Amino acid sequence: MLVVLLLITPLLWSKLGSLQRQVDELKTEVEGLRYGSSGDTHRFGVNSTSSAPDAVSFFPSSDSSTMSHPTMDRELEQELLTMVRSGNKIKAIKTLREARGLSLKEAKDQVDALDK
Repeated sequence: MLVVLLLITPLLWSKLGSLQRQVDELKTEVEGLRYGSSGDTHRFGVNSTSSAPDAVSFFPSSDSSTMSHPTMDRELEQELLTMVRSGNKIKAIKTLREARGLSLKEAKDQVDALDK
């Protein structure tokens, strides 16, 4: 029995290491999606030297991801406001849905709130 245990132990350690690497990769991907490093920050022209005012965004949020990147919210809000003012309300709704993963109704309600 001891011999079997000694033979299986390295195999189990190897498998454990492989699983830990997979978990670490998934964590990295989730963080990338959470903080927009998957392309959203470049799409909306977000940078760390934004000159946008420190105003509270119109985006209601209960998660911490938008709280940790208020610059992205302000940039997105400015882009949406520009679209709405130029008569592209549908495009603004679509952009918001893609950026936030919202339902059509949620995105429409938020764009309508911005329009007021």
